[in-house]
Amino acid sequence: MAYMNQEKKRKINEALKKVVPKDWKYSLRVRHHSGIVMTISSAPIDLLRAFAENDYFKHDEATYKDVNNYHYESSLQDKSLVEVFQKIFEALNTDNFDESDIMSDYFHVGHYVDLRIGAWDKPFICTTRELEAA
Repeated sequence: MAYMNQEKKRKINEALKKVVPKDWKYSLRVRHHSGIVMTISSAPIDLLRAFAENDYFKHDEATYKDVNNYHYESSLQDKSLVEVFQKIFEALNTDNFDESDIMSDYFHVGHYVDLRIGAWDKPFICTTRELEAA
């Protein structure tokens, strides 16, 4: 049965500090004692636009996005971003396991992982300042 607590969250946060770029702001929370949720609130890269290039939603209207942790590679064009998110997901899965058997409808994981860019009530902020045309 999936289980997450504050002690596991602290361990995951220590792993994330090593792989998340220093100028990205994020938060972690435990969801229903079964999963960890990472929300990236700001970064100098427009992550919404980076995911929108191969996605079905319009970037101009989107202020947040839930990242699919199984297919994020196909949503990103920038290979350096793929590597960053790969390391983030590895850190989020610290001490995790997956002994699920979907054929028999049996799900057994250490904890669930969610990654969000922005939130419905706090939009993602791109911190890069574009130069204004004179």
